[in-house]
Formats: sequence, structure tokens, C-alpha cells
Amino acid sequence: MKTVAILIPTYNRLTSLAMTLSGVALQEITNFHLVVADQSAVPADESRTIKALFRLIEARGSQVDYFHRPPVHGIAEQRDFLLKQAKSDYCLYLDDDVLMEPWVLERMVSILKREKCAFIGAFGAGLSFRNQVRPDQQSIEFWDGTVHPEAVEPNSTAWERWNIHRAANLYHIAERLPPGEFRLYKVAWVGGCVLYDRRKLIDVGGYSFWEQLPRFHSGEDVLVQNILMRRWGGCAMIPSGTYFAECETTVLNEAGSIDGHALELLPGMIARYASETAESTTGNV
Repeated sequence: MKTVAILIPTYNRLTSLAMTLSGVALQEITNFHLVVADQSAVPADESRTIKALFRLIEARGSQVDYFHRPPVHGIAEQRDFLLKQAKSDYCLYLDDDVLMEPWVLERMVSILKREKCAFIGAFGAGLSFRNQVRPDQQSIEFWDGTVHPEAVEPNSTAWERWNIHRAANLYHIAERLPPGEFRLYKVAWVGGCVLYDRRKLIDVGGYSFWEQLPRFHSGEDVLVQNILMRRWGGCAMIPSGTYFAECETTVLNEAGSIDGHALELLPGMIARYASETAESTTGNV
């Protein structure tokens, strides 16, 4: 059995998917299980470039499973499907517009094994903002010692941690670290590239709540990570070693908005999976 499953949901993003798979193909860890769930109008594996990348990943020792699976029910259902394909101890949810440097996956696995928390994120930089420094959005809370459970309540001061993931804020903070230094920091949530302890994720129901959401929704990772942090804690790393293609989102309806946010399910999820939880974190950022 592979130690890590890399789970990629994709939807009409052939060019950025090729970028993402290029990063996957060159990871220092080579013995993983790659699962791609594709809901694109034209199957991505009809592309010669995508096929070539799949062959390269397999040639380096990994397993590739590709699924073209209409109809579309939304991103939470995609994540639920992907989780059901994974059998590994750890699963990396990787968006189809994120490029990883070769060392990223190995470092994430090492940290998650050491910290024994529920997840670690590697949030991508949007380098179109690399010359736009925003000091007022760059407050960061580092983990000193072991990552531990915490309950980050919506609309609390700690909830404002999400600002660190705007524009290129994390990239600019990383530039100020001493060469070779890596730190873990506290999050409200983190997206794009997140490694989970698969058993812990399943223990809180994974993404099985997708049927309670409308077709066009967001916030599925926000909800899941909030519950996981209450039980086991979660973190992200800096430098992240990841970069966004900065594509337009694919989760919006024709009006350019969503019809529901998964965080609306938070009270019920807490009652079901995290009724005995860490103390609420509302302190200063």
C-alpha cells in the first residue's frame, strides 16, 4: 500500500492541470497513489500532454487512477469521491492550479508524522502580487512546540488569520526568514495543497455532508478543517513551496456567486463530531 494518495479534483482547467501534474511528477517522493477526478466537458486524458505526465508518474514508481465522472454535483462531492478512492495513511488534496516544488510532499509527510495533528497545509503564492507588499495583512502566529487542538470560532480575532493567505503575503513573510528555516504557523483554514491524516478525516465524516449543499457552494475545506482542529489540531508551513496559476474559480454559478457555504453546517458538525472540543481560540493575532 502506498503511504500517500494525491487527490486532484479538476474541472475545465486543462492548462493549469498540466502545470499541477508537472509538479507532482517531479516530487522527491515517488511511491504514491495519484487519483484524478475529472468533471471537465472534454476529458483531460484525451490530451497527449496529460497522458505523457501520467506515464512519467507511473514510470517513476507511482500508481495513477483517472476518472472522468459527469454529472457535476459540486466540489464537496468531488472531494468525497476522491477520499473513497484513497487507502493510504495520508492523502494530499491538491487543487488543479497549484505547482509544488519537488521537496514539498516529502516535507509535509514528515511534519504530519511528527506532529500527529490532523492536517498540514502548504498555501500557494500568487506571484502576480510579488511586488505588492501588504504589511497590515502579514501578522502571523507561529507554532512554538507541538501543534495541539484549538477551536477557531468564526468571526473571532483568530478567524482573521485567513488574511495571511491573501495575495502574496505568505511569500513575503517567507522571504524574511533566515535561509533554510522552516516554521509552522496557525491557521483559520488553508486551501490549495493540504495533507490530511486520512483516518482522522474519515473519523469526522470526511466530505459526506455534500448532499446537504447546493450544487454551487464553497467552504467545504473551511468546515472540515474547523472540526479537525477542534479534535487534533492543524497547521501550515512556511515557506510553502507552492504557487498558484491564479485561474478563475470554477465553483461559481452563472451569476458569478455561490448558492450556499458549507460553514452553515458547522453547529451540527460540532455537535456530531466535536462536542468535547478544545477551548475556543479568540485571542489576538
